[in-house]
Amino acid sequence: MTVFDIVVMSCAFSESGSEVMGDVQFSITDATAKERSITMQCRCPVSKRIRPDALLIGDAIRQLRRMPEIRSGQTALKFAKGLKPLAEAKAA
Repeated sequence: MTVFDIVVMSCAFSESGSEVMGDVQFSITDATAKERSITMQCRCPVSKRIRPDALLIGDAIRQLRRMPEIRSGQTALKFAKGLKPLAEAKAA
C-alpha cells in the first residue's frame, strides 16, 4: 500500500481544549495499482510542541499500521517519494 496524498479534512478542539479531533484522508494505491481513499477518525491529546494537524496525521498513520494486512506483514506501508508525514509531524 502506497500513500500518495494526505489531507486533514477537519480539525477541532474538545471543549476543554485538551484534545484535538479530526478526520484524515489518505489517497493510496494498492498492489493492483488501484487508487482509493481511506479516512481515519482521530482524537489526540494537544501538544505544545507539535501542530494539531501533525498530531492527527501521526495518529492516523498509527491506525493504518494496525490494519490487519499491514500488521501481519502481508502488505507494506509505503509513502510516495517526497511525502514525509512523520518528519513533518515532529517539526514545529
